[in-house]
Amino acid sequence: MNFVQTSGELIAALEILAERGWYSNRPKDVQRRLTMIAKLRQFETNEPLYLAGDTANGVFGLVNGALNISFPRGDGEDYVMHRAGSGFWIGDLALFSRETRLVSVHAAVPTTMVQLPAQELMKLVHDDPKLYADFYALTYENFQTTFKVVTNLSISSVEARVADRLLLEAAVLPDAQGWVGLSQHDFAELVALSLPTLQRVITRFARLGLVEKGYGRIRVIDRERLRQVCMQ
Repeated sequence: MNFVQTSGELIAALEILAERGWYSNRPKDVQRRLTMIAKLRQFETNEPLYLAGDTANGVFGLVNGALNISFPRGDGEDYVMHRAGSGFWIGDLALFSRETRLVSVHAAVPTTMVQLPAQELMKLVHDDPKLYADFYALTYENFQTTFKVVTNLSISSVEARVADRLLLEAAVLPDAQGWVGLSQHDFAELVALSLPTLQRVITRFARLGLVEKGYGRIRVIDRERLRQVCMQ
């Protein structure tokens, strides 16, 4: 983790976060108070923000790049359950429950984060307990995403599962042209399918004009028809 000290870079990062996700929905006064304690951090590919079992070190907001959120499985391996994009925030649950981290978070690519350090943040909410409601809203958002991920894995139809997850990822990971920055290998892991199976489904979707395949990425073209696939 590298520390970025330039105030202009921090301001620019917060402006990005003010346009999407949880932070964008906070009242201006709350944004102002969080800005006063915010720090800018940079992470290299595969570098951890934190690991399952760690002591909570704050709440993190994703400015640019991507994160892999993983949970330890019973066989000792980590399962990557979610790939998060710009505007995503995480770290609240362990911090406010005063427990250790439940998940591991790694940078999937070079990634810029805003950190609300634990000590400074806890002082803010201690001085103004009304701020707890803002972080309950964040916890709600993240549980909503978690439930979507879990229910996706329960879909028995392979095509419906892939279509459902494409729609989820398109909502949280798109760039300006609608590309989702996920390789087919990484996407196969997210939907718990073998790579050949996933490739067959994506190829069929591409032939039907639902998606476009790219190197290390997938573009969702027709969301309405993908929703229809989910309902089949």
